[in-house]
Amino acid sequence: MSKSCCDFPCRRRAGHYTQWLFILVLGFVLAGCAGEPGQGPVVARVGDAALMVAQLDAQVPDSELADAERRIYVDNWVRRQLLYQEALAREVDQTARVHQLIESTRRDLIIAAFLDDLFADRQIDVTDSNVEQHYHLHVDDFRRPEAELRAQHILLGSRRDATALRNELLRGAVFKDKVRLSIDRETNTMGGDLGYFTADERPEIWAACDGASPGQLCNILSLDAGFHIVRLTDRKEANSVRDLTEPTVREQILETLVRQMHQQRIDELVAGLRSEHSWSIDEAGLATQ
Repeated sequence: MSKSCCDFPCRRRAGHYTQWLFILVLGFVLAGCAGEPGQGPVVARVGDAALMVAQLDAQVPDSELADAERRIYVDNWVRRQLLYQEALAREVDQTARVHQLIESTRRDLIIAAFLDDLFADRQIDVTDSNVEQHYHLHVDDFRRPEAELRAQHILLGSRRDATALRNELLRGAVFKDKVRLSIDRETNTMGGDLGYFTADERPEIWAACDGASPGQLCNILSLDAGFHIVRLTDRKEANSVRDLTEPTVREQILETLVRQMHQQRIDELVAGLRSEHSWSIDEAGLATQ
């Protein structure tokens, strides 16, 4: 049996502050603005700015989706350059507000690079015990705001095939043994599991399973992709607590714990820096006038 992420201590990187902040803060304006002329063929131009083929190759490596990704990247580059050059023409870059934003972003990027370097080799261990303790201490955080169903399905290309297979299942065939026939490649390796969902998330399947009990087959459902044979596997009422075994619950806890441990490390670092550096806060200036 394969182990889940936390059948053993989970180890997660504390880094990537630089990349995250760079994408978040500068992605829209600056990511496509490195358009100074260089050597080699040019794939796109906006005014004096040029996007070299070599730059595009570096940003979009070869893959099955490379052609589509390259088109999207170039279109976004042109879009950003048009906006950027129009902003420069209107001297937006000369305003005090923009200078303040640039300096603030520069400071944040330097801090992020510092933290990235400092914590790059220090992984965070999250154990099963950590996850279970957090779950039991914050159980109300995992209550369902709405009723949910869980179902598995087999997707077939024709109503005739779906009807024949549904009748076979009604005569006693095992659902999990027939999932391999499904043309839904995303779920047929997981027993056709659709996970938990609300009425708003999957209204057609919800309606098809109306009145069914766990273990029962629902009505055949015709959607654009084909014909679905759906089997209801569970029903949860509103305000019921999500089980720790649900992948989304465990992942949510892991993210919370890793974030808290990151913050604890930074708090400890800052506490040490407070004792090493001269600093002060003017309480009078801090007070609201």
